[in-house]
Amino acid sequence: MEVEGSRSQFSRRALLARMSAIGALGWTGDLWTPARAAALTRTMAVATNPAGTTLESTVVRLGSGPYRLLGDGPGWPIVVRTDLAEPNGGREDRRVPMLALVHLTDVHLIDAQSPNRVEFLDRYGPPFESAYRAQETLTTQVAMSMMTRINSLGAGPITGRPFDVCVSTGDNIDNQQHNELAWFITTLDGGRLVPDSGAIGAYEGVQDGVSVDHHYWHPDSGIMDDFKTVNGFPDYPGLLDAAITAFDAPGLNMPWYSCYGNHDGLVQGNMPGVQPNDVRPLDGIAIGTVKPIDLGAGVSPTDIQNAFANPSHVATLLMQGGAPVRTVTADAERRAVSIDEWVTAHLSSPSAPGPHGHGYVEDMLGTTRLYYTFSVAPGVLGISLDTVNHGGYADGSIGEAQLAWLEARLIEASGRYLDSGGTEVRTGRTDQLVMLFSHHNKGTMANPVPDFSNPGERRLTFTELHAVLQRFPNVIAWVNGHTHVNRVNPVPDPTGYTGGFWEITTAAHVDYPEHARLVELVDNRDGTLSLFATIIEHAAPAAANPHDLSVLGMAAISRELSANDPQVDTADKLGAPTDLNVELVIAAPFDPNPAPSATPTTTQTPIVRTGSDLKLPLVVGGTAIAGALAIRRRLERPTS
Repeated sequence: MEVEGSRSQFSRRALLARMSAIGALGWTGDLWTPARAAALTRTMAVATNPAGTTLESTVVRLGSGPYRLLGDGPGWPIVVRTDLAEPNGGREDRRVPMLALVHLTDVHLIDAQSPNRVEFLDRYGPPFESAYRAQETLTTQVAMSMMTRINSLGAGPITGRPFDVCVSTGDNIDNQQHNELAWFITTLDGGRLVPDSGAIGAYEGVQDGVSVDHHYWHPDSGIMDDFKTVNGFPDYPGLLDAAITAFDAPGLNMPWYSCYGNHDGLVQGNMPGVQPNDVRPLDGIAIGTVKPIDLGAGVSPTDIQNAFANPSHVATLLMQGGAPVRTVTADAERRAVSIDEWVTAHLSSPSAPGPHGHGYVEDMLGTTRLYYTFSVAPGVLGISLDTVNHGGYADGSIGEAQLAWLEARLIEASGRYLDSGGTEVRTGRTDQLVMLFSHHNKGTMANPVPDFSNPGERRLTFTELHAVLQRFPNVIAWVNGHTHVNRVNPVPDPTGYTGGFWEITTAAHVDYPEHARLVELVDNRDGTLSLFATIIEHAAPAAANPHDLSVLGMAAISRELSANDPQVDTADKLGAPTDLNVELVIAAPFDPNPAPSATPTTTQTPIVRTGSDLKLPLVVGGTAIAGALAIRRRLERPTS
């Protein structure tokens, strides 16, 4: 519920926003109710550019039964989240846009024909249940469909501000392979993309008619499998041939950056594919002609799991005990990507849309440092963290050197902060707002395994990271992925020194619901900021057409298949209304548009950590007034 600042600030739009926050809580993502209808009407009254987003329409599951089709549904209203700060009335008329960005995560471009994939482990259950997906041959088409959607939008739906940047927060590829990385960069830069490997033009993978296995979905007619007989999956004849056909990727029309994810740096997201001295223990399988298709006698799934940190042993286990195999065409481009090769590929990316290196720089070559800073927008610093544990396993952590580097960057962006002893330091520097970006989120930063590249360095979890972040009021958001779900969580500061920050986690492209997210930041000019997070669907039509094997047609088929994945809890992946289209209110750590003042000197003052410093006076300069009036004019709608 909103708290109005005063009667003088009361406006029709403030009332509508307040009612939206109340009414929207009476619906779910799949449920249409009068409360949702009313909340959506109010939402559309304050959005300047909602077309093409889930504010306007959504993709919904239709009917019932083991296999459900998809169709178009109504939009999702904005839910105002007041967990960290109370909103003030009238802010809709004062807002000054500060940034608009696109968040991609867990794109998982998959070479589904790679011998290095272990789809057969999927049948053994956790933790292998993501080893195979019916839609995995269609990941490049989904990515292109998402680029098409993003380019058609061009600006934030709430403010109308043109997008500043796009950030892809890891698991950009699926299996640490060269060809997958080339596909990812081409997808974002634009160009001719050939989503094929091995024998070009001939699909060689678990979904074809060779060595038919009933555990996999076979889209061609005449092949029966568990997906069809148990779960009602249809035939899509010709899909496999169409899926490996070359197409022209449009690329993005804005600068883009990428974070490093566990699938980018580990085979299957768990095993180091490149070890010190350029040892590549799994490349013998990856680039070869023999693909394991099940475990051999005497080898258990537990044996494989226990060997994740020792990929040489995994390679032995996969071929041990007379393991059944099939012959495929060799392809050297399936070799594992080293850290230097990851950096070099980004540095070699074309100059447009840029920027050069997409956050990665030449100085990173020969190191394991894959973290960097970048400008999200004027006055807003982005910090991309490398949360991958190169020693193995899916969950993340950071090393002591990276945490020290992060602390130094936060100090540089802060006019005030607490030192490690709890003393406030006033630096005299110009404050910047800070947004963190990483692959892992706070719930999955729990991997203490030593990193073989820095064996003497302690790996740190979210608890230790949070202790540092609590000393810097300028941190307002942490944008991430990894868990393939839509979630928005407040991260309060128990000390009271900062206003906390918002954690924004977005669902994957490779799994239902195949979403991305738009994030906009506004200064409410009342001592608070608002982060608007809006979900977008990719551009493919909601209803799949078995006769449409165009790129967008196949992206629609992928979405339908992912919505029927028997291992997926669709409600959990989608998230609640409070995880979808939201306004996230937070106390402003400083005035982003201050009046000119004398530069203070650096001081150190012992203080009691309270939230009193966050109660800032409203200072509105001429530029801010002009910006607020401009957005107000855009927000106005004729009354009936």
